[in-house]
Amino acid sequence: MKNPSQEKFKTYLFSYTHDNAEWGFEIQAENEDDAKLRVSKLMYAKYDGELAMKIPSQLGIFPRLIIMLLNSPSALMRLLSAR
Repeated sequence: MKNPSQEKFKTYLFSYTHDNAEWGFEIQAENEDDAKLRVSKLMYAKYDGELAMKIPSQLGIFPRLIIMLLNSPSALMRLLSAR
């Protein structure tokens, strides 16, 4: 997955109704037309799972390595058995 440059992309807001309630979400895009195009492609989105936590990128690579190990039991077992 590409990691867009923060300077090039802006955050655009969208809303919709579901079960008599109004909901909103954000889309990062280069401009308004790009944002609308991205939203039009959401019907092709696939489910990747439930968000458990957001880790700021300023923390560096260590939190990502820990999450990768926790998400991969075989990698964690290899690390633990290497002792």
